[in-house]
Amino acid sequence: MATAFRIGRAGRWLLGALAFIVLALALCEALGWRFLRDPLQSRLSTALQREVRCGPAFRLHLLGSVRLACSEIFLGSPAGQPVLLDEQKNPRPLLHATDVRVAVPYASLFALRRGEGLEAVDITALTVQTLEANLAQAEDGRANFKFGPPKPPKPDTAEKEPIPLPRFGELQVRQGRLRMEDAQHDLSVDGQLSTDEGSAGGANAGLRAEATGRWRNQPLQARLEAGGVLPLVGGANAQPVPVKLHVEAAQTLVDLDGRVADLMSLRALEADFHLKGASLAGAGGFLSLTLPTTGPFEMRGKVSKQEALWHAAVASFTVGTSRLHGDFDFDTGVKPPRLAGTLAGERLALSDLAPALGSAAQGSGAPTPRPKGTPHQRVLPDKEFDLPSLGAMQADVRVDLANADLGTGALEDFKPLQGRILLKDRVLTLQDLVARTAGGEMRGAIALDSRPKQPLWKADLRWSDVQLERFVKPRNPTAAEHRGGEQPAPGYVSGILGGQAKLQGAGRSTAAMLGSLDGGMDLWIRKGTLSHLVMEALGLDLAQALGVALSGDKRLPLNCALVRVQVQDGLVRPQAAVFDTSDSTIVADGEISLAQERLALTVAARPKDFSPLTLRSPVHIEGTFAQPNVRLEKGRLALKLGAAAALAMVNPLAAVLPLMDMGEKDKAGCQQALQKLQR
Repeated sequence: MATAFRIGRAGRWLLGALAFIVLALALCEALGWRFLRDPLQSRLSTALQREVRCGPAFRLHLLGSVRLACSEIFLGSPAGQPVLLDEQKNPRPLLHATDVRVAVPYASLFALRRGEGLEAVDITALTVQTLEANLAQAEDGRANFKFGPPKPPKPDTAEKEPIPLPRFGELQVRQGRLRMEDAQHDLSVDGQLSTDEGSAGGANAGLRAEATGRWRNQPLQARLEAGGVLPLVGGANAQPVPVKLHVEAAQTLVDLDGRVADLMSLRALEADFHLKGASLAGAGGFLSLTLPTTGPFEMRGKVSKQEALWHAAVASFTVGTSRLHGDFDFDTGVKPPRLAGTLAGERLALSDLAPALGSAAQGSGAPTPRPKGTPHQRVLPDKEFDLPSLGAMQADVRVDLANADLGTGALEDFKPLQGRILLKDRVLTLQDLVARTAGGEMRGAIALDSRPKQPLWKADLRWSDVQLERFVKPRNPTAAEHRGGEQPAPGYVSGILGGQAKLQGAGRSTAAMLGSLDGGMDLWIRKGTLSHLVMEALGLDLAQALGVALSGDKRLPLNCALVRVQVQDGLVRPQAAVFDTSDSTIVADGEISLAQERLALTVAARPKDFSPLTLRSPVHIEGTFAQPNVRLEKGRLALKLGAAAALAMVNPLAAVLPLMDMGEKDKAGCQQALQKLQR
C-alpha cells in the first residue's frame, strides 16, 4: 500500500507540473509572449548579423507558425555590406515598418537561418501601415538583403542571379516605399506602392505601384495597377486578377493589360501587349532575349504564360518599313532558355536589319565611324557585334516571308524568302535558305560561330535560273526593238544567271570578317545578250557607238559570259572574267581589297570587226570604295590622239587612220576563258 501511495503521489505531481506548464504556455500565448521581445531582438540580431528591433508594442504567437504584431519593426544592414545612404549620409535600414502584423511558417525561418536568402522565404501574411525597404547590391553580388555567410562570387561569364525577393501569400501595405541600388544588374529604383485588399470593389482596391529610376544608365519608369485580392505569390491556388503594367526602360515601352495569377513570378498570365522601342536589341536586353539590332520598331499581340512557358501571338510587328507577324514560344524552364516559333509577314526590308551588321539605321544619316589610323573614309561597317548575347539563349525559328525588299530599286525583290534560324551553343545559323526572284532562286546557309576568340562567319550559297532582264531593273532607253512602247525596254544585259559562292571570314565586325575573307565565287550567264551600245562604249569605239545611238541599240548574243573570283585574306582576284559576243570580247583583271577598301581593276574590250574610229584604251577602276575613280590608260590614248593630231596637219582625212581598228577576228573568247579556269 505504501508503494502504491508513493507512485500515485508522484503521478499527481507530474500531472500538476504538466498542467502548470500547459497553463503557463497558454497564458503566454494568450498574452503574446511580451517578455520575449528583448531576448528575441538580441537573438535575431546575432543570428542575422544585423540590428533587429521590435516594439514598443509587441505580441508574438508561436502555435503552428510564427505570428507577430508590433508597432514597429526595424531591420538594419549588416556591417561590411553595401547600404543606401540618406540625405545626411547615414545608412538607411534594410527594412522599417510600422503597425506590423506578419505570419511566417517555421520553414522560412529555418531557411533564413541556413542562409538561403529572401528568395527561400514564404510570408503567409503581411499587413503594415507604412513600409520602407532599402535594398543594395554590389557588382560582386554582396547585398544587404542576403543572409548567412557570403557565397563565393561567380565568374564574369556566369549568368547573373535574379534579384531575390520573398514570396507573399497575402500583402496589405497602406503606404510603402522601395529603394534599390543594384550594381550587378545596373539598376536604380525608387518606388511607392500601396494595397487595399480589405476593400475589394472599392476605387482603390488591389495593388498600385509607381517607380522611377535608371536601368543600364537609361531612364526607367514603371506603373502597375492590379485589382481585386492580389496574392503576390499564391501558389497553385492563386486566382487570376486584373492587371495593367506600363514600363519604359532602355528606350523601350511595354504595356500589358490582362490577368495575372502570380505577380512576382508571373506563374500564370494572359494579356494584350504593346511593345515599342528604338531597337529590338534594346528590347531583347530588357526582356532577357537575344534579338538583332534594328531601327525603331513596334509590336502588338497577345501574351500568355503557364509556369515556365511563355507564348506570344504577334498580330502586328513593324520595323522601319517592314510589316511582319509571328507566333512564338519561349521556355525559361531550360538553360539557356529556348525560343521557338515562326516569323512571317508581307514584307521585310533588309535595310531595316542593317544595324545588326554595324550600319546606321535607314534614314538616320549616321556615318560609320572611322577607325584610328584609317587614311580614308570607311564604307564597310566597323561596329563590333554583340556576340556575348548569343550565349544567353537558344532558338529555332522558321522564317516565311512573302516579300524581302533588297533595299534598291535596281533589283527585283525576293518573293518569297524562307529559311530557319537556329541558335545553339553560341552558333547562329540561317539554314534551309530559299529565296526566289525573277524566275530563279537562291539556296544555301549562312552561319556565325561566336565561340572562337575571332568569331567565324561562313556562307555557302547557290543561285540558278535567274532571268537577268527581270532581276536587274534599270532599262536601256535606246533599245530599237522596244521603241514602240508596247513593252518596257530591256536592260543592258539579259540571260539566265547561275552561280555559287563558298566564303568564310573571321572577326568581330562586318569589316573585319570581309577583310579576312577566304573562298571563291562563280557566276555564269546562259542564253544571254548584251547591249551593242555598251559593248562599243567599253571598247571606246566612237564611230560605232554613235551609229548605235542614232539607229537604236541592238542585242548581241553572248557566246560566253562567266566570272570566277578567288578570295584570300580579303583580297578578291578574278581568275577569269569574260563576256564574249560576235562583236567583241570584254575581259577584266585586277584585284579588290576588302581589308583596305581599295579598287584596282582593269576592263578591256577587244573588238572583232573593223571600225574607223576606235581608241582601244583599257578602262581602269581605282580608288577607294567611298571614292572610286574611273580612268583611261593615258599612254596608249595619248599616243593615238597625238598621231591623229600630227596627220591632221598634213591631211585632215588622215587623222582617223591611227584610230582605225581592223579587228582581231578572234572567236575563241569562251574557249580561252574555260582553258584558263582549268589551269
